[in-house]
Amino acid sequence: FNVDYIFLQLQQNLGVIFLVILMMFLNWFLEALKWRFLISKIEKVTVKRSIRAVFSGITVSAFTPNRVGEYAGRVFCLQKADRIQGVLITVIGSMAQLVITIIFGLIGILLLPNLMPAFDILLSEFIFAYPIMLFIILLLNILLVTLFLNASVFSVLLSKFKFFRKHAKYNEVFTFYNSSELLEVLFYSIARYLVFTTQFFILLQIFEVNVTYIDAFILTTVMLFVISIVPTIAITEISVRGSVSLFLFGLVSVNVIGILSATFVMWVINLLLPALIGTIFIFTLKFFRI
Repeated sequence: FNVDYIFLQLQQNLGVIFLVILMMFLNWFLEALKWRFLISKIEKVTVKRSIRAVFSGITVSAFTPNRVGEYAGRVFCLQKADRIQGVLITVIGSMAQLVITIIFGLIGILLLPNLMPAFDILLSEFIFAYPIMLFIILLLNILLVTLFLNASVFSVLLSKFKFFRKHAKYNEVFTFYNSSELLEVLFYSIARYLVFTTQFFILLQIFEVNVTYIDAFILTTVMLFVISIVPTIAITEISVRGSVSLFLFGLVSVNVIGILSATFVMWVINLLLPALIGTIFIFTLKFFRI
């Protein structure tokens, strides 16, 4: 992509870019509230400390596959609570976000034929193909939500392992939350998802990618779904994001430079910038307790 083009578009849309950056802070603030809500079962933390934990986790996750380091980065902000329990609780929060990503992604795949004529023609040749696909996707989504809202099932599964039988306090983490509490966690995750997809749509408009909000939303849900299942490291994730977004948004626009530019700027604002902010907090973490 053209760096000069990116800077020119950013300069011409400084106010809108500022809005997108504010939305980044809103995105991670919602994540901080979600983590604070979850972690309160083992330790009460302030919103400020929760925000610090989230940004620290982003920094650590930048060097780990699929951001798994985020779990460890956050729990070092806990002062007294058991850190392994903290990691498992953080996993629950990530599971909620993944569930929402999969649900919206599957719905996006269901709507994708409207944007892919060849795929639509293929489905039309098999009269039962689309109804079967619709049934399977709806069933998967219902199962995903049901399973997440009954997270205590994981305690039963973990009890099959010797380690968790010996350490019951880790096994029981998944029983800390009832269905209504887990539903609240899902709502936090949905809010984050809507902020992110709206950010990307705004950036597409800045870089002159002519696409409606509905089409952009459908394509973004599929993009996020693909990215979530492909093993990557945050600092190299941009190449995967670029390839996937170019393939999908290439269905509705020929503006290759615009698509790649929007994807790159989104990565910088939502991942690189927060990781840099997190370095400020990394040095305040207590890796060892005295």
